[in-house]
Amino acid sequence: MKQRGSMLSLLIGLILFVLAVPAPVLAAVSVGGYLAGNFLWSDKINGSYIAPRSGGATSTPLDTDKDRDNNQFIITAQRSRLWARFTDDVGGVKMSGAIEGDFNTGDGNALTSNSRHLRLRLAYARADHPSGFFLLAGQYSAITTNEDIAFSGKFAIDDVNGPIGGMSGARQPQLRVGWKTPMGPGSELMFEASVEKNSVGGLGGADLGSAAVTEPQGEGQPLPLVGGRVTWSSPIVRVQAGVGLSENTVILAGGKDESDGASVFFANAELIFQPITLFAHVHTQKGLARLTGGAGEFPSAFLVNNKVENVESTGFMAAVKFQLTPDTRINAIYGWHKADEIAAGSAFTGANLETLKTMEINIIHRFWKNWQIAFSFMRNEVEAFNGTEGDNNQVHMEIWYFF
Repeated sequence: MKQRGSMLSLLIGLILFVLAVPAPVLAAVSVGGYLAGNFLWSDKINGSYIAPRSGGATSTPLDTDKDRDNNQFIITAQRSRLWARFTDDVGGVKMSGAIEGDFNTGDGNALTSNSRHLRLRLAYARADHPSGFFLLAGQYSAITTNEDIAFSGKFAIDDVNGPIGGMSGARQPQLRVGWKTPMGPGSELMFEASVEKNSVGGLGGADLGSAAVTEPQGEGQPLPLVGGRVTWSSPIVRVQAGVGLSENTVILAGGKDESDGASVFFANAELIFQPITLFAHVHTQKGLARLTGGAGEFPSAFLVNNKVENVESTGFMAAVKFQLTPDTRINAIYGWHKADEIAAGSAFTGANLETLKTMEINIIHRFWKNWQIAFSFMRNEVEAFNGTEGDNNQVHMEIWYFF
């Protein structure tokens, strides 16, 4: 009887202890997304689906490609997105993060008509300390992109299917640290550094255009991409510059490694004079075209005489937005990208693309609170190393419903 009383007292004590412990505050979680209907007319056959933004330029056929010198009309909903986002506060540390996916792929279930696979776009968590230090881990925009300048926030410039996504669309698994500090009323200075995934691929896939490469090189590089950037922002001016460094390595038949150093430098600037926003971007890269091109305007590397040769290129972009009304904006964007030819012995010569130009103008209107519609015209111009040219004109309408 005494033992039963002790057990009862222990149980009551445990219950009182649990009730006395403050209940954990759950993070605020929101679930949303949008449904997107795309209607695209093109005067040249440039693919079997809506190319992820800048892919419209790389898929523009040369004038010698008579088989694709015909128009096409594409209707798809594959750019629809789903996301879950959270915010929290733990001892004054601001927590945030998101997981986001879309269906913007070129593949799908072969047994289901017009299907697309769900792909992971973003999956990250971030902690911001009151001191200005922050930590981010997961899949997020590469530090070499310009997504945080001009293309996000209240004054964002928008393209519908043009060159902006080609500069800002690269997303990388990474670990990032940063520090930001106030620099006067409404101004801020921020430093960031990251360690990110590195991969290398060339014309024809991971074999870099050579049968001598026996291992798929899309994943598992010996050295990650190490990057850093600095951003200064004020209410009307934002400027940013950064660098990324890595090494592209392939394994030849027999197990021998061949490597070549990879690098990228970029700079962005934005001016906001309501109702006008101006933006400019420039970059130069060696072996990291997939980060500056988004959809990969150029390959990253080739094998020449069993030596890795990284593809070098330079590019710039300029854009302007005019906020016509609180719900209507007009955007104009121009992008240019040029690669250096690799010496004889590689596959990157002749009829391969050397220069890409993309021009887009669009008007975007928000209506019925959760609906948005855009009309855009885009022209792509390409030129190969042998001087052959090509062009492509596209008329695009996209309708979104946000939920």
